[in-house]
Amino acid sequence: MESKAHRIYHLRLTYEKLPVPGWKDIRNTMDVHSLYWIMSGEGEFSHSPDEEPIQVRTGTLIYLKPGFTLTMSSSIDQPLYIRMLLFDAFDVPYEQTSWQKPVYLDTLNLPFIKQYAPEQAVWIHEQFKQMWSIQGTDPHERQAEFQYVLSKLLHYMRDTQASTDPYMKAFQQAKFWMETCYNRPLKMEELARNFHISVSQLRKMFMQQMGISPKEYLNRIRNEKAKTLLLLTEEPMKAIAVACGFADEFHFGKMFRAWNDISPARFRALYK
Repeated sequence: MESKAHRIYHLRLTYEKLPVPGWKDIRNTMDVHSLYWIMSGEGEFSHSPDEEPIQVRTGTLIYLKPGFTLTMSSSIDQPLYIRMLLFDAFDVPYEQTSWQKPVYLDTLNLPFIKQYAPEQAVWIHEQFKQMWSIQGTDPHERQAEFQYVLSKLLHYMRDTQASTDPYMKAFQQAKFWMETCYNRPLKMEELARNFHISVSQLRKMFMQQMGISPKEYLNRIRNEKAKTLLLLTEEPMKAIAVACGFADEFHFGKMFRAWNDISPARFRALYK
């Protein structure tokens, strides 16, 4: 099996700052990664007294790594309403045919602050809403659902950096589609047509940016999602096959063995 690390996000806490006029606060929980989503209102954030305050408003998303200090103040006329997500991040290395101890990550490659367009903000709001509504009695199932939704959101944060290059924009859109819609049937011709690019140009962009073809990138996504479901849930093979975009359980098993030199059932038995 290829030597790599499996990324895990573990939910610590979700809470809200309600829109009370003129409130002030500081970041209190410092030992976690945090996302602050500005639901509505306006205000100012500052890292230190020596720096100019950052203006925030509806549609702003802020990422805070562990240890980062922050002072917050809300507008009186348009009070801030914030949803806050606190989580831990780990890499679990896989070396010499065995999983190693988790390694805590003290920073993630994410933009510190970004203002999103209204249509983008609608999608981000839906991800926060979904994470807020995760329920169920099985903690492993709740964790798996949180892992899935947060992974989508973090990928989106990385890939929505401004670009004036139409080819780069098409590449980012196609990549995001694969990362969020990998469970659907995929034809490269249709994908390229949807994002106004030729199949050959789309392949060229993936080779330049990722070092692999679009089809191989999609296969990697499906493979990693299948591993996550095998390790973190008790779902049957048929359900995992459908969730990861395979036509049936047989095809899933065949592809999983080709990618990992081990069957899905054996993988689950050894590493769960």
